[in-house]
Amino acid sequence: MPVPAIRTKVRQEFERNRYVNQLPTVDVLIFKSQTEFQETMNYWKQLNHVMKYFRGEEDPKAHLPKNFISGFLEGRN
Repeated sequence: MPVPAIRTKVRQEFERNRYVNQLPTVDVLIFKSQTEFQETMNYWKQLNHVMKYFRGEEDPKAHLPKNFISGFLEGRN
C-alpha cells in the first residue's frame, strides 16, 4: 500500500469528524484515535483489521448491509 494512499485515508477520517463541536464527543474521538494508534503500533491488530479501512477503495462491490437480517443472510457479521 503506497504511503500517499494511507495519508489520504487518515486525512479522510479526520475530515469526517471535522465539524464536531461538543467537547465530550471530541474527548471520545481523541480517546478512540489514541487507542487505535496504540493497538496498531503494538501489533495487536492483524493486517485484515488495518486493511478494512481501505476496503471501499479496493473492492467496489463491498457495501454495508441495509439491515441486520440482510447482512445475516449474506453471511456477514
